[in-house]
Amino acid sequence: MTDIPGKSKPRSLRGHLKKLFRRNHPGQLESPRSRSPSVGTSAGEGSERKTSVTQPGLLNHTTAPDPFKGRSNRVPSDLVADVLDPKPPTHLTDLTCDGTKGRVDEDNPSSSKADCSVSTAGIGTKAYEGIKTSLRMAAQLGDVFPPVKSTAAGLLFIFDIVDAYGENRGEFDKLLKRVEVLSAIIASCPRDVSQEALDRFSGLSRTLREKEELLKQKLNPNRSKIERAILSSKDKEDVLKVTQEIKTVIEIAMFESITRNEQRTLQVVGGINWLKEHVEIIEQASGAIYNVERDVEFLRKSEVLKKLGDVEGAEHTNPDSGTGCTPGSRLSLLAALLVWASDPRSSHIFWLSGPAGTGKTAVSKTFCSQLAARKILGASFFCTLKERDLRNVYLIIPTLAKILAEERPDFGNALEQVLKSDRSCRTPTKMALKEQYLKLILEPAAKVFTPEDLLVVCIDALDECEDKDAIGQLLATLSRQPTVPLKFFLTSRPEISLRASFQPLNTHEWLRLYDIEDHVVKADIMLFLTERFRDVPVIYETYKDTWPPLEIEKIAEFSGKLFIVAFTAFKYITAPNGICLRRFKDFVQQSSDIKTRGVEALYEGILVEAFKDLEPSEQALIHSCLSLLVVAQKPLSPYDYGRLLDMDTYLVREAFKTLHSVVNIPDDQLDHDPISIYHASFVDFVVSERCRHRGEQWAIEVAGANSAAGDSCFRIMESMLCLGISGAKTSYKSNDDQPEPLKLPSELAYACIAWGGHVLSAGLSERWEQKVASTRLQELSNSIGDFIHNFETAITHSAPHLYLSAIPFHAALRTTATQASLPVFQSIPIVHHRRAIGREMFSVKIGAFSACQCLAFSPDGKYVAAAINSEKLGTWAIRVYTRGGQHARGVALMEHAQWISAIAYSPNGRYIASSSQDGAIRLWDAQTGLSTSKPLRGHNSIAWGVSYSPDGRYIASGSADNTVRLWDVETMQQAVGPLSGHTAGVQCVAFSPNGKYVVSGSADKSLRMWDAHTGQAVLEPMTGHTGMIRSVAYSPDGERIVSGSHDCTIRIWDMHTGRTAVGPITSHGAEVTCVAFSSNGNLVLSASSDKMIRLWDARTGEAACEPFLGHTHEVISAAYSPDGRCIVTGSIDNTIRFWDAEMELPASNSASSHVDMITAVAYSPDGSCIASSSETNAVRIWDARTGGLSLALDRTDDGAGAHSVAYSPDGKLIASAINDKTVRVWHAQTGKAAFGGMVGHSDIVECAVFSPDGKTIASGSADSTIRLWDSHTGEPLGDPMTGHSAVVYTIAWSPDGNHLVSCSKDKTVCVWDLTGAQRVFEPMTGHDDVVWSVAYSPDGKHIASGSRDTTIRVWDAETMRSVFNPITGHTEAVLAVAYSPNGKFLASASHDGTIQLWDARTMKPELAPIIGHGAGIHSLAFSPTGDHIASVSFDTTLRVWKLPQSISMLVASPIQASQSHDGDIFLHDYPHGTYTIRRDGWVRNSSDDLLLWVPPACRSGLYCSGLEHIIGNIATTKVELSRAIAHGVDWLKVYIAS
Repeated sequence: MTDIPGKSKPRSLRGHLKKLFRRNHPGQLESPRSRSPSVGTSAGEGSERKTSVTQPGLLNHTTAPDPFKGRSNRVPSDLVADVLDPKPPTHLTDLTCDGTKGRVDEDNPSSSKADCSVSTAGIGTKAYEGIKTSLRMAAQLGDVFPPVKSTAAGLLFIFDIVDAYGENRGEFDKLLKRVEVLSAIIASCPRDVSQEALDRFSGLSRTLREKEELLKQKLNPNRSKIERAILSSKDKEDVLKVTQEIKTVIEIAMFESITRNEQRTLQVVGGINWLKEHVEIIEQASGAIYNVERDVEFLRKSEVLKKLGDVEGAEHTNPDSGTGCTPGSRLSLLAALLVWASDPRSSHIFWLSGPAGTGKTAVSKTFCSQLAARKILGASFFCTLKERDLRNVYLIIPTLAKILAEERPDFGNALEQVLKSDRSCRTPTKMALKEQYLKLILEPAAKVFTPEDLLVVCIDALDECEDKDAIGQLLATLSRQPTVPLKFFLTSRPEISLRASFQPLNTHEWLRLYDIEDHVVKADIMLFLTERFRDVPVIYETYKDTWPPLEIEKIAEFSGKLFIVAFTAFKYITAPNGICLRRFKDFVQQSSDIKTRGVEALYEGILVEAFKDLEPSEQALIHSCLSLLVVAQKPLSPYDYGRLLDMDTYLVREAFKTLHSVVNIPDDQLDHDPISIYHASFVDFVVSERCRHRGEQWAIEVAGANSAAGDSCFRIMESMLCLGISGAKTSYKSNDDQPEPLKLPSELAYACIAWGGHVLSAGLSERWEQKVASTRLQELSNSIGDFIHNFETAITHSAPHLYLSAIPFHAALRTTATQASLPVFQSIPIVHHRRAIGREMFSVKIGAFSACQCLAFSPDGKYVAAAINSEKLGTWAIRVYTRGGQHARGVALMEHAQWISAIAYSPNGRYIASSSQDGAIRLWDAQTGLSTSKPLRGHNSIAWGVSYSPDGRYIASGSADNTVRLWDVETMQQAVGPLSGHTAGVQCVAFSPNGKYVVSGSADKSLRMWDAHTGQAVLEPMTGHTGMIRSVAYSPDGERIVSGSHDCTIRIWDMHTGRTAVGPITSHGAEVTCVAFSSNGNLVLSASSDKMIRLWDARTGEAACEPFLGHTHEVISAAYSPDGRCIVTGSIDNTIRFWDAEMELPASNSASSHVDMITAVAYSPDGSCIASSSETNAVRIWDARTGGLSLALDRTDDGAGAHSVAYSPDGKLIASAINDKTVRVWHAQTGKAAFGGMVGHSDIVECAVFSPDGKTIASGSADSTIRLWDSHTGEPLGDPMTGHSAVVYTIAWSPDGNHLVSCSKDKTVCVWDLTGAQRVFEPMTGHDDVVWSVAYSPDGKHIASGSRDTTIRVWDAETMRSVFNPITGHTEAVLAVAYSPNGKFLASASHDGTIQLWDARTMKPELAPIIGHGAGIHSLAFSPTGDHIASVSFDTTLRVWKLPQSISMLVASPIQASQSHDGDIFLHDYPHGTYTIRRDGWVRNSSDDLLLWVPPACRSGLYCSGLEHIIGNIATTKVELSRAIAHGVDWLKVYIAS
């Protein structure tokens, strides 16, 4: 603004104050720069001057002439100060700057950025008195705007108190610096101040009045210094806190804060636009500030951090979560929050609560912005019902951790290490909340945060999360005082459950928004409405001369304390379907009952208006849109509404047009952007019982709305689903790696995901119930459910493999004709699956050194929970498998700190209870694997057993403390007990089917029955067993009880008399570990340490079928499926096995195959036969061409195990080492023993081999000796050969028969000279561990050895020195080595499950490892022609592999290769190296293309590259590719067979 020549101008506030400043600050209104617009000067010592070209920025101004001739409308240079610098306050009279960049850097006065010197301007100085005088003048002048005048008056009063009080001068001096700049702003204030600036002054003056009152209560300026000196320390802290809040209020109201490069810059807000200079104040940022840009991009790309999920829109910067506070509002609250946040001594949790619509989220967003500006915001998560991920409690901490990792790369690096090294963090989003907090936040923070760090984490709208129990757990988790400088700001509605969760916490501060004084809230709402309506031209232009008009105040009064009411009123008034000005004028008059009913009346008025004067069809249109809005499982777009409601998109917009005040509608051009409600209270209103009871047109019946939405989903799916709907272009790539991103039409994607939720929420209608009753719909549903569970992994990874992998394997694995079949497709693989001989369907490996302690089927039979204990690994966890043997998707490991003893599913399948070594009972969410509550504690020793009552309300537990206890699941308290009576530990418990009784089995050899309601004993103890009772179960009708004992027997009891009704059943050869009834009560299942599973007739006790054979060690757990079709068992052999329990199966011929571990393998000299030995001394001979059984040799009388097998050179005899300390020889043609056992060793014989001439047999033993025997008579030859100091595992003859080589547990290899005195040479040393195997090369020049140290060594047979460095390649112990007949190759077998083929000349790998066995391989043999290898493994199979003629035979793609073959082509016909099968089940070629996915049930017995035969009692699978032409880019050529 400029003066008009010749006209005088009345002096304004600015003029008065400038005059005042001239008097108080002489010579400071004109700076050196005002004399030279292009050069800045500063006085130095003597006559020296500094000059520099000025830059736009702080303290710079334009070169236009000042119309006031000496009066400046900018902040004088002496008023620029460091607003937040903790150093003593400065006076700006002596300030000088070099002008290079207009800002003040008070932490580094000598820096090149600013050359400034500042004198003290503290309390009592002349400058301080000048500031007070300026404020007094502004407060007294009549032409000052009221908000500015009030601000000046408030500051003046506070400084008067400061003078009188005289304590805490340091904080008051800091406050003075802020006031110093503020007073300059007031002095420069023009008459045409912007509305935003007035709002800021209004908020500031209002807040200062509040603080005045607080100070008045603490300080009386008229009191003596002595009186003030005796203020309590609490009073002094409160005064200090108020002072800090005033300081912060000024910052929020008048400054913007930017922290960068460890410096914090304060700038006057843009709304104070009358200042010609751009004021900046620089200070060193408090705390540890980091320049993160260099590391953030790396962390964002981290594959490990991707495990934390990919939640979008959680941060405070997301505009979809609303706007922040109006400038000038909520200043007092924000100041209090910032003081809490920056005070290291304050509590680490602040809970801000308030009813719906009180503005919690706006406060949160503004608070987060302020924290971010100060670089103390760690992360934020804004919950909302609108988005699935943003209402999931279990995603909050992982998302916060991920944000923290991006904000603090050092934290990110530490977090990445935790995720990599800690096995419990494999699925962070599925961990228990306590573990999430510990592992994802506290542990990495402890590694990098310092005491100077202080970070605040914000979680907004916790009440909008779905799982209320989980919210309570989260609050309990966060309540732990962290060991790192971390604080949590939480907001929510004051729900009862949340209040209950907070009440026990004494570590938090709490503020209820609704408790803030009415006038404060009203003033803030006034600011909000004034700003909003000012942007509505028709309203502002009408009232601008009297702005703000009275109508705004009336709307503010009507809104009470609810911002949502004010917001909704604004949206209603400005809605496009009404006359804005009329609604504005008449709003309050038309809403007479709104004042009493608040937001509900407002909603009602809006809806009345929306439905007014509409045709029935138009009302139905709005109601259908409103119904879908209410029940939609995520925000849908106008396009989606149109497709789901079967109407044009423009009709959707027309329907919502009248609801703009409560529903956020995207602009006309944005039909794919979401429609959403402004506030959850609107949904609460339209579904309320009041609306439905009154029959309002807009009332929504939720079940009906869900039913309609479900119908819409089915209609969409029926019309749109088709082959290739995913858009996948090739079957070779994953969904993420397709040439074009996969994208389902949005309405179809929603329908496919949401239909189930809508149907469940609607409930089964009568027509659906009739369909279920009259058709096989339930059976079909179960079959499809099983299909999804079993093949979800393949389909979700690559959609084309629904057809190419899932459907072929599903067809092959169907176990009964009653299972629903899927469409049959041509041009895809054909899977030939042969079940194991007998009942085993498949097995699941649970890992080395692990045992399955207990098992439980889910009530629907779809899942199996298994308690996996590994003392050696120190892990104890419950895993959930599908019935197909896969890990249940989305269910985390339920990890325990100690050994797990028992588990049980709740009757509704939602929970799993577990008991463990620490005596506690734990409850887990069966769908997520997360803990649902604190452990139930009461037992003072191991809890052995756990069982749910039939109604799911109670849990029974038995303990080694001799007691039984009953727990109430709802209250998580003990309900009945302890029940005492047993005299030894209680091993097992079970509820009766009617829930009235509990039976317990004990180490005192008795069973007891208890009344479940009173805890009284029922009947006398049931006795008869002579050993510990390990397992008990009720029959389905509750009439009988079955028990299994360590006395190796089973008994069935009459529950009315307590007497034995059936038994004892005595066929097991070792302790009975588990018993169970079949679902119809006709059969009893038992498992035993004798490795067998048996079924018994429950009426007679007779065996119902042959034993189930397959486990190689004790069976310690078993469970019957609810449908009676499947049995699952667990063992210490590291497997879980699934068995077919159908009784109509034919009897198995167990004699046709080994049923336990095969120990050794050997080829006949002519290559026509393969001999194998097993742990039960079953030596069998197999046809090498067909893999069929040729001959079973006679067993030894005592059934002792056979450790080795060897053919004589002429093929007429077979020798075997027996663990009864003998060597035995059979005739290979007849299987009859040649003579009795060769006796002489004093311990188990480990190996026996024929000499090259066949006349002699050499044997090695655990007695550390080697013996020679006459192979025709069995007589010993000479004395035992000694030299080893431990077990001799393997021996081999030199080709000329003159020497023997042996290896031992003593880590050595020894060579024996048999030409003379049978002397032993100096042992060959070099291995670091047990040497398991040795072999001579065919030319006799070399000896190879394999060791537990994972290496192979090759020795010179003459010099006995190592020829090569140790050969590495295996990852575990090398258990067997063998030379090829031509000596060109050396084969090695390892405990890592692989066979490696080495070039014998160079010891370089000839092939990639041969993979196929499901466990370690401990014996192998070359065929005489050298083109095959036979191997045996701990997986109980013998496998025959065809070796490639040369490496050049390998081809790139098995599919391409199959087209060049005639006849039926199978996956295993392709040479080794053509493809690989990875642990995840995917078959890939050398280009890493996805060829096939193999389910777990088929992996152990899959015929793969070069595999000709699998001999053993396991299920086998062959994949035929003859017609598999639909693959790669041609995958859509599959078609349904006619």
